Amino acid sequence: MNTQRIAGLTALTAGLLLVFAVATSAIVSATGAVGGPSTLWQMGPGMMGTGRIGPGMMGPGMMGFGASGSATTAIPGATEVRVQAANFSFTPSEIRLPKGADVNLTLVSPAANGVAHDLTVPALGIHIVANAGETRTAGLRGLTAGRYDAYCSVPGHADLGMRATVVVE
Repeated sequence: MNTQRIAGLTALTAGLLLVFAVATSAIVSATGAVGGPSTLWQMGPGMMGTGRIGPGMMGPGMMGFGASGSATTAIPGATEVRVQAANFSFTPSEIRLPKGADVNLTLVSPAANGVAHDLTVPALGIHIVANAGETRTAGLRGLTAGRYDAYCSVPGHADLGMRATVVVE
């Protein structure tokens, strides 16, 4: 191969790489997909909704988020225990509930979250969902004493540390 041909192939390769880089930059700029495919899943428009888990195809209905079979509306006069879901954690991380008593368990998801969170305690049949900026309450009756694992079942959230312990005593 002669030097002119090598120089031509080098220029062609450099040009193609430049076109690819510009196209990729335009796609990232248009979609806001700075973090790659996982960011597109969380933040992309179109089927996915509005950038938060909401009314799109990946919203609470399609993803299985929603009211639990055992979670009910608030019980008038019951003790309230509030839990905040923010920054991929629950506050408090140890949730204390009274044994055998009526209790209203309230999940607060600040608007700054931008996504839905839930509080799931499989052993107690608890599943409370709150979209960003919402507060949701479930009335619970006759809880059995023990220590139970709790987590956010939104995909990836528990893996990022969104876990807690529920202590019924």
